[in-house]
Amino acid sequence: MTRRRQAPAAPGALWTLITGSPEDTEAIGEQLGRLLRPGDVVALDGELGGGKTTLVRGLVRGLGRDPAQVKSPTFVLVREYPPARQAPDAPLIVHVDAYRLQGAAAAMALDLEWLMNPRTITIVEWAERIADALPEARIAMRLDYVQAARRRLSLLPGGRAAAVADALPAAGSASDAADAGGADASAGD
Repeated sequence: MTRRRQAPAAPGALWTLITGSPEDTEAIGEQLGRLLRPGDVVALDGELGGGKTTLVRGLVRGLGRDPAQVKSPTFVLVREYPPARQAPDAPLIVHVDAYRLQGAAAAMALDLEWLMNPRTITIVEWAERIADALPEARIAMRLDYVQAARRRLSLLPGGRAAAVADALPAAGSASDAADAGGADASAGD
């Protein structure tokens, strides 16, 4: 069995929480999803197996969609999750996987500017690969391996991140994180 090295905390993080299981990660995603609004771009970064797609399932659930429809768009690059018939005015969710893309030019070939519009919520996995094509006002989160099923989620400064951080489980209070399955919350650096 190969041992993975624990990633250091994201420098300058506004909010950091360590989840204890994939279910905890999905639950935090659900809480974050409830805070999103049309026009938001969520930029997710972290290593392979860091929990990005698991978090996206929670985001989708928090936005009132079926998380079972979430599949990593690594090979198709983009997946769309339309609103339910009962909520036709809800925003379209666009899920982009930039793992196979290199730079802003490749992202523009996807018509990323159209995908990131005021009527959609756009979630980008591997965002660092196309960072120059993303708006400055994005909500950026880093997911890092801690051990086994544990992941460190760090909300980074920029865009609406401070307002989102204020609405997530309180840093330093494990009891406030109980809705996330008992995950430990801790203040960012």
